[in-house]
Amino acid sequence: MSTPPGKTVMITGANAGIGKDVARQLALRPETARIYLACRNLDRATTAKAELEAATGRRIFDIVVMDVADLGSVRGGLAAVDGSVDALVMNAGVIGPQSMELTADGVTRVFATNVLGHVVLLEGLLAEGRLGQVAVLAGSEAARGLPMLRMKRPSFVSTSADELATVIDGRFFAGGKTDFNLAFGQAKYIGALWMGYLARQHPERRFITVSPGATTGTQASNDIALPLRMASKYVLPALGISHKLEAGAKRLVDGVTDPTLSSGVFYASAANKLKGPLVDQADVFPDLANPSFQDHANEAIHRFTL
Repeated sequence: MSTPPGKTVMITGANAGIGKDVARQLALRPETARIYLACRNLDRATTAKAELEAATGRRIFDIVVMDVADLGSVRGGLAAVDGSVDALVMNAGVIGPQSMELTADGVTRVFATNVLGHVVLLEGLLAEGRLGQVAVLAGSEAARGLPMLRMKRPSFVSTSADELATVIDGRFFAGGKTDFNLAFGQAKYIGALWMGYLARQHPERRFITVSPGATTGTQASNDIALPLRMASKYVLPALGISHKLEAGAKRLVDGVTDPTLSSGVFYASAANKLKGPLVDQADVFPDLANPSFQDHANEAIHRFTL
């Protein structure tokens, strides 16, 4: 009997933090044969590749230069990938005041990085018949609001495509105070709705949104306001509210490898928790399973992918 070929994985934002540890954990699984590290900075990616090779004893890592906030860069990186990808981990993300700037594509950087670039990447693979089994989008409990961190729950009047489009291009905050924490939660919310839409269109594959939870040892909090930065780095760990890097990354690894996680579902911590067992977030925030809202999210997103 011949040995089946190993699996190929692509991970965005793979040079540091959760993305890098997802690469490490997947490389330690014998069925993984190739990992594309999709990163916007070649120098940092090269360093990460060397460190991953040293940590895992495997030389299976290839670098793809890709800035997910730039749709042209995403398309160029996609063209540089050889063959198909069995699993795609859409991990790259950003939060902070600078994330509200508009990109050359006319969308906020927070939305471009967390969602829109991943839409172009994943749907490009689908259109070319190059996505194998599963795609995992990094979600966040911020999509349902985080009262303990004073992050508001995303709330809309109608959740129409027109209304959701105002989030994507920044008009949602026109004439008022910009809340970049809310904008991050909104992006994660719309991203989860889009993944639910894709799951309905492609029942032969798995499309899963998974939050890494409150995770220490990442760079995610570097650009947020000082009180929140101090809370995430020191207060949450001290109170046992957050978990270590390996635990956060394992959640995304489980999204790739655990067949019991259902397509179309957004998995994250239980209500009022930021770590612990994964639960279906539609049980916490039923809007996430609303097919009409999923359709509206998909429509709004595709106004900006042309």
